[in-house]
Amino acid sequence: MTRVLVVANRTASTPALLAEVGARARAGASVTVLIPSEKADHPDWTDEEATRLVGHAANQEVECLDAGSDALDTIHDAVGRDEFDEIIVCTQPEHLARWVHHDLPHRIEHLGLPVYVIPPDQDVPDDIREGLPTGWHYPEVGPLT
Repeated sequence: MTRVLVVANRTASTPALLAEVGARARAGASVTVLIPSEKADHPDWTDEEATRLVGHAANQEVECLDAGSDALDTIHDAVGRDEFDEIIVCTQPEHLARWVHHDLPHRIEHLGLPVYVIPPDQDVPDDIREGLPTGWHYPEVGPLT
């Protein structure tokens, strides 16, 4: 069974994320969600809301991994304990910009797992897009029904 870690903020592309999670779950994957802490003025998903929505999409019980004070450290530790086989990332463009600025995409890539990115529905500036690793996969999500 493939174990998928979903690293996600609530975004306009959440429907695409939920469709991808559903497809992975139908293929037999188990799903865990991690909500990186936001530095924005508005609240993001609660753990309960995220696990409910992602669990509904996956049609399975979904656990929520506490991001702690540093989401990358938490991801690194979980991967080091061999808890996951792949990572799906879906964040807001501003959050993605911070990740690129701190070289987090490459640091995640160096963990040695496949990384799939659900691109934000909004336009991502070229300098941010250019900072994303070329080895990341950007699944094509079909129409949502």
